Amino acid sequence: MKNHYKFWIILSLILVFAAGITGGIFIDKLIIQKGMRGERGRPSPHRSMEMMAKELNLSSEQQEKIREIFKNNEERLKSLRKDFFDHLSEIRTQLKNEIKNILSEEQGKKFEAMIEREESRMKKEQERRRPPQGHEKKNNKGEKR
Repeated sequence: MKNHYKFWIILSLILVFAAGITGGIFIDKLIIQKGMRGERGRPSPHRSMEMMAKELNLSSEQQEKIREIFKNNEERLKSLRKDFFDHLSEIRTQLKNEIKNILSEEQGKKFEAMIEREESRMKKEQERRRPPQGHEKKNNKGEKR
């Protein structure tokens, strides 16, 4: 009976670990990067600038000052993302180590293999979703955009 509970605890921790990885990737790819990238995948705060200029009827001088503000803040946002993912990585490592501490040596090896398989699967999924470098979308006339 004790092993039954141990199994469920380990399974729960593994699921939490997998959810952390998945959540981190989801947050990064779908929320943070997608919201900050333009059509070609490059950071594009200028879309917001264009919307603001149109809706607020900004002068060219105001637009230039706001572009400079966006530019100055890009580095802070980049730093924030890096700190976030560094911290997330630390938490994942700690979780992994805590789980491994309660596993036998054989279970630990299987656990590592399981994690490697999951990471490999997620990496392949990311690559499948991401277009190759240098790939440009074409309009319906076959012209590059």
